[in-house]
Amino acid sequence: MTSADGSCFGAYLARADEPTGARLVLLPDVAGLRSPFRDLARRFARTGADVLVIDYYGRALGPAARDEEYDPTVSETFDRELMLADLTAALAYLRETGDGPVYAAGFCIGGTNALYAGTADLGLAGVIGICPYVGQVGVSPALPEDFASRIRVPVLGLFGGADTEVPDTVHKALATHLAAANTPHDIVVFPGQPHGFIEWDHFGRAGHAEAAAEAWARITAFLR
Repeated sequence: MTSADGSCFGAYLARADEPTGARLVLLPDVAGLRSPFRDLARRFARTGADVLVIDYYGRALGPAARDEEYDPTVSETFDRELMLADLTAALAYLRETGDGPVYAAGFCIGGTNALYAGTADLGLAGVIGICPYVGQVGVSPALPEDFASRIRVPVLGLFGGADTEVPDTVHKALATHLAAANTPHDIVVFPGQPHGFIEWDHFGRAGHAEAAAEAWARITAFLR
């Protein structure tokens, strides 16, 4: 795909077998578009949404498919504002396929990117933040605690109560500022669940299927 600044980046599209008309841009973790996120896109497509995963690192690595080895130096190039430019291109692509609602969702830094996208005028129907990491990434500083006060679309936030990467101050601040802004939101904390519990095949650990199943049910309901 081609971003607003002319840069090219890779993407992966998973179409729903039983489409509801919803479309979703899925924003990956710090390592970008790898096979686990192509798998996760197909899992999201079971909700009835067509799902497009984008790669943050096309400017650094080019748009070609990448192998699974994570190079931490690549993540140093991440820029949240360039992510919005790439997201804008992805949303335009999805809108060419129909006139149903379009959402953004993500995991870890992708969860925060989805929430941050809710502060921009992108015409989103809602955003989903899964275990969102709000700290510094690449050239982008940590988001301030009150950034959620600028979100103007419905929010679904899913958190693990035992997440060592995302402290409980994040979901508490998110809920507080969304409520103060009268932004519709559903912030759910799953007690005892680690970072990445939602997809036990790739990101979580064995024994978290029940919590993951509830999370997927909430995601499916939100996307309708």
